[in-house]
Amino acid sequence: MGKIGIFGGSFDPVHDGHIHLATLAKEKLGLDEVRFLPCQISPHKTETPPTPGDVRAKWLEIALSGIPWAKVDPIELETEGPSYSYQTMRKLHELHPGNQWFWIMGGDQWKVFTSWRNSEVISELAEFIVLARNGEEVQPIEGYRLHVVEGEHPASATKIRRSLAMGEENISFLDPRIATTIQK
Repeated sequence: MGKIGIFGGSFDPVHDGHIHLATLAKEKLGLDEVRFLPCQISPHKTETPPTPGDVRAKWLEIALSGIPWAKVDPIELETEGPSYSYQTMRKLHELHPGNQWFWIMGGDQWKVFTSWRNSEVISELAEFIVLARNGEEVQPIEGYRLHVVEGEHPASATKIRRSLAMGEENISFLDPRIATTIQK
């Protein structure tokens, strides 16, 4: 039995900010492990298709190598269509009973969390770690177990993708091994 953090996202590409924020959550809550879950297709980002899931999972493997508490979990890549967090949480709970689960998210997603499909299912099975950036205030939601972790990082996947598209080298906050893989 362990304290497991779930950090989902598109990770397109994974960058230093993702790892920094996962580290803050791990340290603040004493997590045994943080699982990075690349989604198949985010229901919140359907306008542009992401880089193929197996490629994003490989990037995560590269970025997380040498971090013993960080794991890549392809559970959402094994489903077709959009990845719904409540389905993922149910599967994890069934596959790994006895763990204490913590869902990690940013303050922007917390503000709209109750609009997520079947968000109450996640709240029954996990506690929430919300990353408050720039001193933002995080409001509790009745019935949801909330832990606020303050921290920020200037990395932006959008800016990184733009820099890659322009052929830039030595991109801030992007592991050089991943940059090389992308450029190939």
